[in-house]
Amino acid sequence: MEIAHNNPDPIRTLALDPGTRELGYAVLDRTELVYFGVHSFRDRSSARRVLADGQRFVGKLIAKFRPKLFVIEKTFYVNSKRTSLLHVLAGELTNLARDHGSSVLAYAPTTVKKAITGNGAATKRELAEILVTRRYPHLDRYLRTDTRTREQYWQNAFDAIALALTGYEEFTSSQMRAALKLPPRSKHRAA
Repeated sequence: MEIAHNNPDPIRTLALDPGTRELGYAVLDRTELVYFGVHSFRDRSSARRVLADGQRFVGKLIAKFRPKLFVIEKTFYVNSKRTSLLHVLAGELTNLARDHGSSVLAYAPTTVKKAITGNGAATKRELAEILVTRRYPHLDRYLRTDTRTREQYWQNAFDAIALALTGYEEFTSSQMRAALKLPPRSKHRAA
């Protein structure tokens, strides 16, 4: 979903919440949300098709928005075919962003939840509610959808928005530290 924007020279961020069924995405100009949604992988008959679809879709986002910053959720190792595919997909999408000149950051879900809500153990629903109440009230309708059928679907977009905000805040903070010639923070999360 595209939202009108008018920032002349923003730091543009593309963030992804990767999955093998759905991929949440969000584009920010600074902290202004300009594009978001969920991409569903319709043909999951083979890993190759999922990877090709993901690369094609994200490649289009990169071409359209030309992000300076690319933020992706870290994937964790669990011994399953789907998890293996998720790791490969996340790696391929990260490489695609790097190939297009984007700076790349990756975060664990708990890091993002702590940055947005102040609580690393917050639920996905709590994260979404904070995003709506503190920053993006126009997204309220995506919280009000039928929880039995669509909440999880839109949660992917909320997770991507939270990733984008977290990445933007760290990226601009590190740029400011560099401009002031301050030492970098002790814990850098670059991917």
